[in-house]
Amino acid sequence: MNKLGRNDPCWCGSGKKYKNCHEHFDEEVERFRLEGHVVPKHEMIKTPEQIEGIRESGKINIAVLDAVAARIHEGMTTEEIDKIVSDTTTAAGAIAAPLNYEGFPKSVCTSVNDQVCHGIPSKDTVLKDGDIVNVDVSTIYKGYYSDSSRMFAIGKPNAERQNVMDMAKACMDAGIEQAKPWQFLGDIAQAIQDMAHSHGCTVVR
Repeated sequence: MNKLGRNDPCWCGSGKKYKNCHEHFDEEVERFRLEGHVVPKHEMIKTPEQIEGIRESGKINIAVLDAVAARIHEGMTTEEIDKIVSDTTTAAGAIAAPLNYEGFPKSVCTSVNDQVCHGIPSKDTVLKDGDIVNVDVSTIYKGYYSDSSRMFAIGKPNAERQNVMDMAKACMDAGIEQAKPWQFLGDIAQAIQDMAHSHGCTVVR
């Protein structure tokens, strides 16, 4: 990175002096770099405008999952879930990111029971009482991506399936707890793995 004077305009484009904007940030990043860690380049650091764009995409992403939550039921097919996602996403002026990504044929991933992830919706997959299904929605809005999933229980799942859902939620919460400034991505992964292993579960490698 080019060396900036403390009174120069900050590299982020905020219009503020460097000393009042990203100087301390860059010092922290440099400290990690000198310790041998991989650190982000300036172009990876999001501006307030970019963060707002991501937030708006995220609002649509969650609204799509809410639409699924309101209509998911025993007897429907995962193809019907795909239509809900497609219609809701399009109505919001957004794009379903999975569609045609490296040949993926649908707008959402629907993973039923022991299918870990990236399940393809199908008119032949009918949700039954006791099923658990993960609906994984990825949204593009004005060039900004957001991605989240939600696990649904259809009727009353058995104890094993309920435990999978409970532990997945506990692992997610443990990972989120480690998502803090100046923490490592590996801290998130370690917290998830530790939580899973401590309850007799494993993580997907």
